[in-house]
Amino acid sequence: MKAVIRQWVRGAIVALASMAIYAVALGCYTALMLLVVSMEEGGDNLTVGTTSLTQAVVLLSEGSGFRTDSFTLTITPLLLTILLIWLINALIMRIKAYGPHAYVAGLIVWLGLNEAFRQSVHLGLVDDQWLVLLKAAIVFSIGFLCAAVPESAKMRAFRDWTRKQVPADIRHCLKIGVALAVAILSIYLAIGLITVIVWSVRNHAAVVSLFELSGMETGSRILTTVAMLIWLPNVMLWAVSWLFGGGFAIGDLASFTLWLGQSKELPAIPVFGILPEPVSSELWRTVALNAPLAIAALVGLLAVFLPQGFACRPLNVRNTSTRGPVLVSLIYSAGAFCLSAMLISLASTLLFALSNGSLGDHRLAHIGVDVMASTRVVGHSTALGLTAAWLLALIGIALVFPIVWLVERIKDSRTTAATSKTATVHQARFLASQPQESKEEQDDKHEPTDTSSTGLGLS
Repeated sequence: MKAVIRQWVRGAIVALASMAIYAVALGCYTALMLLVVSMEEGGDNLTVGTTSLTQAVVLLSEGSGFRTDSFTLTITPLLLTILLIWLINALIMRIKAYGPHAYVAGLIVWLGLNEAFRQSVHLGLVDDQWLVLLKAAIVFSIGFLCAAVPESAKMRAFRDWTRKQVPADIRHCLKIGVALAVAILSIYLAIGLITVIVWSVRNHAAVVSLFELSGMETGSRILTTVAMLIWLPNVMLWAVSWLFGGGFAIGDLASFTLWLGQSKELPAIPVFGILPEPVSSELWRTVALNAPLAIAALVGLLAVFLPQGFACRPLNVRNTSTRGPVLVSLIYSAGAFCLSAMLISLASTLLFALSNGSLGDHRLAHIGVDVMASTRVVGHSTALGLTAAWLLALIGIALVFPIVWLVERIKDSRTTAATSKTATVHQARFLASQPQESKEEQDDKHEPTDTSSTGLGLS
């Protein structure tokens, strides 16, 4: 009973501590930003709205948007969402609140805090009460499960069961499939980050012009720019879609692709200044469009041939005893590639959907990517790249087999000829080493022999 009560208390502490750390840190930065803006820009004291704005941003980071008289904001700041989930995860692991009782207690406290925020916020929330609480519960559950599931007794029992029931080759195939999906998605996101950095460097003059147009001073510029970083993962995902051919849009006012970069009466928001221009070089467009295919093919080939992957050795096809494992490696790699392509498509769909949102109800009602089009350009190219990697491995092995067979045949024929020649030489040397008889001795051997007669006869 004491252990159960302890778990209840630990779960409640996790929820309270997570929200306290997160909300206080967020509120301090919000207060600082509003204070600096008030001091530099003049007018009313904006810090009065710090508490309400902090509560609204907390709910926004869980996916619940809000609206004011001038705009509607439903774009989830994914960087804050990731940090919140990581914070919950870290506190659960620190306090060791892994049990189901801890989860229930923590979830109740977490929903209670979110309901208090929902009732206290002065801004109008877009979602209904049940949807706000559902999104909050999903965020807390993800953070809890990421920490508790790997440490739970049931998960350890499940791992033990899979080790006994599932063959090692199949488990290795599944692990490689998941690892490939994670590696390829990580590379895509890294490319998206690099693309955003390139946009920022190339278009920094436009951002400065927008700051000057709005009359913002240096302190306000710095703090608001740092605040915009909470949407960096969203822009990274838009950059991935743009680079691979899917593009993205800012409502009905602007559309951005590799071929098009047009905007009509975009709001004078400085962050919009980094948005890209169309790529004029046909070569660079071709490189960008084929990048996911090339990346997937390269990663797939490494998975096939590296020892950490399937360790497929084409030269092993020359021996009958080692030829079977090569074919088995190809079969398992095909299964892993199919699993990776499926996981990448599902993850891309989810990430692209989470990155979207709105800044208004009419012309800015949809900001972000076309989820299906972006998923298609990413998933289709990745699947083609993995297929190309598998076919290249198969063709390479198919080419190695006849070459190795031909080389071994040539070696065998040379070895046979050399052996025959060696035997002939040894025979000749043996005959040459025998003593030679003179011609007289040979004639004597062939002369008739006269034997003496006894002189007796038969009459």
